[in-house]
Amino acid sequence: MKKLVIGLDFDGTIVKSRYPKIGRFKFGAKFVCRWLYRRGHTLILWTCREGILLDEAVWACWMKGIDFHYHNENSDDRIKQYGGDCRKLSCDILVDDTAGFVFWPLVLIKVFTSGG
Repeated sequence: MKKLVIGLDFDGTIVKSRYPKIGRFKFGAKFVCRWLYRRGHTLILWTCREGILLDEAVWACWMKGIDFHYHNENSDDRIKQYGGDCRKLSCDILVDDTAGFVFWPLVLIKVFTSGG
């Protein structure tokens, strides 16, 4: 199984949008995020939140059993692979509500069809 780098937005994607507050977790988000992490995919929390607001998002996820390898930064492997770090996230799959409605079971299908 190919291990993927997966970028995950927070507000509107993992949780319902209530920025700057933390919204309720969206249906399927906890299960899918935990499943991806346990299978060895690299998860990056990619959000506009920073500082204390980022800490609150990471904490809220951690309390629900969701872990990330990175927060608002590229993975060490990708930085090494491309010889530097840039502002744009380098990932195989980006899950973000700005691209449309997020339905977490479809995220699993995308991972499977991407070889993950």
